[in-house]
Amino acid sequence: MDVNRLISLIKAGENERVEFKRTATSSIAREICAMANADGGYVLIGVDDSGEIVGCDEKRVREILASSLQSITPPLKVKTSTVEIGDRKVVVVEVPKSKTLCSIGGVAYIRIGSGIRPLSIQEIVMLSSELGTVTWDEFPAADASFMKGEYVEWFFSAMEEARGRRIPREDWNRYLRSAKALRGNMLTNAGFLFFTDVEEFIPHAGGRIVKLVGEEPVWSREFRGPVWRVIDEIYSELTSQFRTVELVVGTRRVKLPEYPLRAVREAIINAFAHRNYAIPADVRIFFYPDRLVIRNPGGLMPGVDLEDPEHVPRNPNLCGLLYDAGYIEKYGYGLRLIREECRKHGLVEVEFRSTANRFEVIFKKKTGEFLDDTDRKILEFLSIPRRSGEIAEYVGLSKPSVLKRLEKLEALGLVRAVGRGSQRKYELATYR
Repeated sequence: MDVNRLISLIKAGENERVEFKRTATSSIAREICAMANADGGYVLIGVDDSGEIVGCDEKRVREILASSLQSITPPLKVKTSTVEIGDRKVVVVEVPKSKTLCSIGGVAYIRIGSGIRPLSIQEIVMLSSELGTVTWDEFPAADASFMKGEYVEWFFSAMEEARGRRIPREDWNRYLRSAKALRGNMLTNAGFLFFTDVEEFIPHAGGRIVKLVGEEPVWSREFRGPVWRVIDEIYSELTSQFRTVELVVGTRRVKLPEYPLRAVREAIINAFAHRNYAIPADVRIFFYPDRLVIRNPGGLMPGVDLEDPEHVPRNPNLCGLLYDAGYIEKYGYGLRLIREECRKHGLVEVEFRSTANRFEVIFKKKTGEFLDDTDRKILEFLSIPRRSGEIAEYVGLSKPSVLKRLEKLEALGLVRAVGRGSQRKYELATYR
């Protein structure tokens, strides 16, 4: 690390990824372990809590580090470097994000803000699921008596329709055991999500849609029940809110839903199939005038590259059930399908964002290339709310022609109508 990078880290202050230490003691192992279990980061030894560079004894620090690191299980490889500023030395310890859960003497620590604390059992399960070291969905969850017969009927009917496989009724339980929906007389987490109403044991397993103007919610709706029904209900509700956009593309006039339907459905399915159910939060969909954000708890699994995604499921048994029922079309194809559908749609671009405990699919409207000079003139005129008649007079078009343009601008998320009847006016939509 060079001096400029060090100064930049110090100026930013302590946070989840940066820790100041005046000197090194044996407790530094816990700091490193906690940081590795979070997002990794830097321990700067020779910097006090106020950010003043006080320097350190490099030889002594490295001896303590070498001894302390031996207590971390599994062994963790850190990078160390020394930066000299004047006559003072700062030892920089670069801590990687661990691919497995680290512990010291059987205790796992986590870094929260600029502090550390031991992990609870629930948090250990959550982080282990996030790292892919355990498969949460195969753990027994509840007695099989919670399973609803009508949901089992639906599943085998859906599988026959989607996959052409007809399983005799007397073999249903055997099939569900092989699919790891049942284990003995217990439903696994995957089976519980699929064949019960879920809320009693996993109250955060559902989802919600929030419609916003700016950052203010206009309405929201929650969805609860078996995972397949939640997917269907969210998709149905969301698409019922979509506008139809009429555009001239080349020499053709075409009508399109404001977002590509197949891509949106795939993103919703992925959000429930690959989310981390050990995190106590639901799937959330934020519906803005200019973008649609589908957010689920749990980042990408280790080793998954957004540019060339491989099928590394967090919940392989749940994915198997969704595949059988016809929700998942082809393993490892979801992100590619979403990109391809957005490309074909032409009105929307897509962005994927992954952090330690969150994954987002963001559909953004591409508005500029679909506007002509008259559209831009209307937008400039709407610096204050205007009636359609005023707009028609300003741009020199008939009122029906202007209303058609306003409908397009609304669907693109650029304009919104306020008021009703003769009092209706149009104003610029504000997003942020």
